[in-house]
Amino acid sequence: MMMMALAGPAWAQGAVQRADPSCKGVAVEWPADLKAWGLTTVPVTAATASAAAPALTPGTPVRVTLAPKSGVTLATTPPKPAAESTYAGIVSFTVPAAGPYRIALDTGAWVDVVANGTAVESTSHKHGPNCSGIHKVVDFGLAAGTYQLQLSNSPVPAVTVLVVPPQG
Repeated sequence: MMMMALAGPAWAQGAVQRADPSCKGVAVEWPADLKAWGLTTVPVTAATASAAAPALTPGTPVRVTLAPKSGVTLATTPPKPAAESTYAGIVSFTVPAAGPYRIALDTGAWVDVVANGTAVESTSHKHGPNCSGIHKVVDFGLAAGTYQLQLSNSPVPAVTVLVVPPQG
């Protein structure tokens, strides 16, 4: 798997993106792979342990309710320590065929894709399209199988998530 270098701290998973006041009333030009972001979200409550993780459907945006970090047991420890008063949770998703998958979030929560108790290395991190409400997008090269999506170090108790399947 090829690793792409991060362009700098602004592209790192924990980077904070401020709301841009110039976005008020601006129509977003959605890239094809992120058009589903604008659909109605499905509410999901994240599990506090990996065995009970509810399943997400790739291509469907979900609003994931998280729990206080102190009550969550993650399958793998994220490399970035969680700050006090943050939220975490675990959901799962199934990949029917190998390919590049993206995880889009509306906040700066830490994202780990976990297979068999081991975090899968991401291939890139970036911000979402300007004025889209997408805080960040993290890319992963995934094989067919079922994965856990760990969200941690979230400053808010609910996060919008879109697992983007390969395009084309």
